[in-house]
Amino acid sequence: MAYPKRDAEQVIWWATFKVETADRALTFASILTAGILNNITACATYIAQLVNDTDAAKKFAREEARYKDIWLNSRLGTPVPARPVEPVFGGPPANLVVGFEAFARQVGAQLNAHPAMTDAIRAAMGIRPGPSPLGNVRIVRAEAMGGSQVALRLSLLGHDAVAVYRRRNGITERIGTSLRADFTDTDGPLVPGVSESREYWVRAIIDNVEIGPISAPVLVATTP
Repeated sequence: MAYPKRDAEQVIWWATFKVETADRALTFASILTAGILNNITACATYIAQLVNDTDAAKKFAREEARYKDIWLNSRLGTPVPARPVEPVFGGPPANLVVGFEAFARQVGAQLNAHPAMTDAIRAAMGIRPGPSPLGNVRIVRAEAMGGSQVALRLSLLGHDAVAVYRRRNGITERIGTSLRADFTDTDGPLVPGVSESREYWVRAIIDNVEIGPISAPVLVATTP
C-alpha cells in the first residue's frame, strides 16, 4: 500500500485509518479485533503527539540558540530576555506497538486480502496498493504444450510472487500464484480434444497484496 512519507501526512493517514477501521470493525471482525483497534487508536494518538513534540523541540532549539547568541554576541548592556522554557514530553500509551508503518502494512495487507474488501473501502482506508518500487512484472514467453497445457516464463523482477490470470471463452479467473519464473497452466480444455484460445497476464504481489499494473497480455492457442 502507499503509506505516506511526510510526518504531517502520516498524522492525517492514521486519523483516517482509525475512523474507517472502527466503522467497519464488524465487516472485518476476524482482523479488526479489540486489541488491533486499540493499537490503531493508540498509534493515531501518539503519532500526533510525537509530531507536535518534535515541532516543539525544534522551536525550543531555535529559541535557545537565539538566547545563547544574545549572551555571546550582543553589545555590553543588552537586555536579556527570560531563558526559553524546555518543553515537557509525555510518554507513550501502555503496550503500544513499535513500528507504526510495519504495523499499518501488516493490517493493511490482511484487510486487502479479505473477501469483503472493495476498491472503495481501500480508498477510504488509505490502503489502496500503490505502484511497485521494483518495476512491472511481465510474461516473457508462453508456449503451448501437449494435453492443452501452457507453460509460462515469467519475469518477477524481485517481487515476492505474481498472481497469474487467464481468460478463455470470455471468462476471466485468477488461476494461481507463482513464486518462481516458471508456471504451467495444467487445466484441460473446456471441450475435450478441442484447441482453444487463452489469454494470460500477471500482476505483482508484495506483502500478500497485488500491487501495480497488470502485465501486457499474451495469447496462446492450446494443443489438445
